[in-house]
Amino acid sequence: PGQGSPFSGGGVREEIRIEVRNLNFSDATLWAIGGGTRRRLGVVLGKQDAPFTIPWRFSQPLAIEIDLLAGVRCTTKEMITDPGDIIELQIDVDLRRSEDCR
Repeated sequence: PGQGSPFSGGGVREEIRIEVRNLNFSDATLWAIGGGTRRRLGVVLGKQDAPFTIPWRFSQPLAIEIDLLAGVRCTTKEMITDPGDIIELQIDVDLRRSEDCR
């Protein structure tokens, strides 16, 4: 009584959260690539952390493009991401040696 339908999906948020830790000295501009679109997340300053939230309605692959100011650019490997997920991304000091970038 009063609990509602277990199939209503009331607890699932139609977004994902990306928590970024930038260990690099350079500022990084981040882009989310998924669902046939590329959208700018924002900038994480050097040696800083920043959270980002984007709408995400379906389970689908996501990659993050990292563009260091006056430096290297790379794109992470794709990962299947569901609405409500929290992604933790760490930008290494030497992005060129990162195994997560291609």
